[in-house]
Amino acid sequence: MIKVYQVGSEAHKKMYPNTPFSYGRGFDPIENIKHYEHVANLDASDLDEAFQIGNIGPEEAYTRFKPMHSVSVGDILVEDCGTVSIVAGFGFDKLEGVSL
Repeated sequence: MIKVYQVGSEAHKKMYPNTPFSYGRGFDPIENIKHYEHVANLDASDLDEAFQIGNIGPEEAYTRFKPMHSVSVGDILVEDCGTVSIVAGFGFDKLEGVSL
């Protein structure tokens, strides 16, 4: 299982133009960690599978807790082992010292 954390739409509006979608171009997820919400769990065994499910399904692989958009740049994924990663422009970056 992979936990998905996203910034809600109201927080996005307040942060614009420095939003999670601009990760890698100035957005600092650590400084903005308080804006992230646990929106879903995905029945996935790794980050690549979570990204795929988070974009094309299947819907039965989701357990949703809040409204969410497709898994995208700036979203945080937490693996069962506790590793915290952020979706980057290409692949994933580990976020060291972060616990959600």
